[in-house]
Amino acid sequence: MSIRGSKYEPLYKFLKSKDSDHIVMTFLEVEGVLGFTLPISATKYMAWWDGASQHTQAYSWTEAGFKAKPRLSEKKVEFIKYEVLK
Repeated sequence: MSIRGSKYEPLYKFLKSKDSDHIVMTFLEVEGVLGFTLPISATKYMAWWDGASQHTQAYSWTEAGFKAKPRLSEKKVEFIKYEVLK
């Protein structure tokens, strides 16, 4: 699967453009980048942010080289570059 043409492509482009190993964003900030409201499942379930899934949204950060660590109670997500995790 490719991120190209996906509605989540703006997040991919945003993350690729950043020169940072850690990016913390509120869900509202993610929505601002995407241009639409996140689905309810993104705010309620950790699994939505699982980069191992075959879901389109996961490709937006995994293809950009990041892992997503959601903080559901804070309505935030931290994107961490894979190199930092090694």
